[in-house]
Amino acid sequence: MDGINLSTFFVGAATMYFTLWAALTLTRHPRSRFQTVLGWIFVVWAVFNLKDIVITFPDLYTEQVQNYILLVDGWSAITYTVFIFELTMPGWTTWGRIGWMFIPFALFTLLYILWPCNAVLYAYVAFLWCFAWGTVLIAWGKAQRYLRYIRDNYSNIDRMDISWLRIAFCFVILNQLAWLGTSLMYNVYTDTLYYITSILMWQVVIHYSYDFQPITMTEPAQPEVHSHDYPFAGEVERLVEQEALYLKSDLSLEELAGRLLTNRTYLSDYFNSVKHVTFYDYVNQQRITRKALPMMQQHPEFTLEYIAAESGFNAISTFRRAFRKLLGVSPSQYRRDGLQG
Repeated sequence: MDGINLSTFFVGAATMYFTLWAALTLTRHPRSRFQTVLGWIFVVWAVFNLKDIVITFPDLYTEQVQNYILLVDGWSAITYTVFIFELTMPGWTTWGRIGWMFIPFALFTLLYILWPCNAVLYAYVAFLWCFAWGTVLIAWGKAQRYLRYIRDNYSNIDRMDISWLRIAFCFVILNQLAWLGTSLMYNVYTDTLYYITSILMWQVVIHYSYDFQPITMTEPAQPEVHSHDYPFAGEVERLVEQEALYLKSDLSLEELAGRLLTNRTYLSDYFNSVKHVTFYDYVNQQRITRKALPMMQQHPEFTLEYIAAESGFNAISTFRRAFRKLLGVSPSQYRRDGLQG
């Protein structure tokens, strides 16, 4: 397969990929606001890939056309920002915010139309590089804050978790490097790498966020109390342990705070400052030590899936991660070593 045929194949494959997922996502019922935003991002990427059909016609693929393709491709950087902000701040995406973000991209495009020279392109690439890294750094900070929030407030975070973003970030960086290489100096191999990493990057997103349930972070005012003065200390443990609240898969910090007649921010501070764990980790520890371990020791015939479900975990993968974090070994290894002992 020669260079032109290889490029044609991947242009078509990428276009069909994004078109398919745009259709599947936007026709899904019911769908969340986040899924709607994600579906329109796929529409944009389908259009961006479709325009690259130009590179399959050697007579049309001139240096000038390549430069305009570079300019338009740069607009896709906006989709990364929209995605990450909508992911960590549900409701953030509006046409107004997208319009403001688009202004510098439009100005660079207009400047090149009026003054088509390499200096404008180099400045544009430098701007894109700064914009991309700025987005990554801001996104990383927002993602860490979001992860901390859900671990402080929820015992079941399977549909809220965004720790998978670090995998997506790796593909984003690789994808942008491939785009930079193929934009500044066209090569069929960097071009192919660009399409492959584009598909892999968004496939990671689809895999982990197809059923994503965004959470709006709210921070209620903390009541004025003396430092380290927690009148509910001890009662928290009694309530969770004796009433086996840890077996409730959707137990939230707000619910527990309501039972204790206290503020959830104050209660979260108690877990972090006194217990030195997040609410999420505390509940998972109770699930493992008080339910999962006794079941594993007393009933070796039970499957790990059954034990996880009976212990309050919604997913076996969450059970395995929490088990390894607490005991340093996987449930399978613990059971195997325990039986051998």
